[in-house]
Amino acid sequence: MDKPTGQHRPLTTSRPALLQDNGDNEFRQMVSELVDFSGRLQEIRAAVARAMHLTPPQYNIIMSLAQADDQMTVSDLAERLRVSVPFIVTETRRLEEVGMLEKRADLADRRRVNLYLTEKAWEALRDVASVQVCVNDVLFETLGVREMRLLTRLIRGLLDSCDIALERAQSRPSEVAREI
Repeated sequence: MDKPTGQHRPLTTSRPALLQDNGDNEFRQMVSELVDFSGRLQEIRAAVARAMHLTPPQYNIIMSLAQADDQMTVSDLAERLRVSVPFIVTETRRLEEVGMLEKRADLADRRRVNLYLTEKAWEALRDVASVQVCVNDVLFETLGVREMRLLTRLIRGLLDSCDIALERAQSRPSEVAREI
């Protein structure tokens, strides 16, 4: 449906740095491309998960545990992946059943359960590493060291603002307008 004559799209940002030529077209395009990239990245990760005979959430769990510097509890993992503890309990139970994960009670606090990858999981990660290398080399071929560090910093900043932005998105428009 065409917009009525004389009508303009309402702005989607009020920050001057994000407005060009009194409009938000470039900003809208950037957001659209970020959404597209995120979706495509999820498709790629799902393909790698399938190569490991895992679901995408199980792949995320395995990758998070593989990247962890220390032991991780169920609640730590839920917080890191921004999902519920019951979801992690269900998925880790499935990973345990297929021999990819081991749960051990914490020696200091028996109520806590620590999660560990098994040798089978590490073997699956080694098996899929060449696919990950090929995919990442292609996906990020336009980045040098400086660009990678800048992109990492920018993404961390965007992620840091997501919780507040989500709260505002879930508010009624009149409540958000009062906050601005």
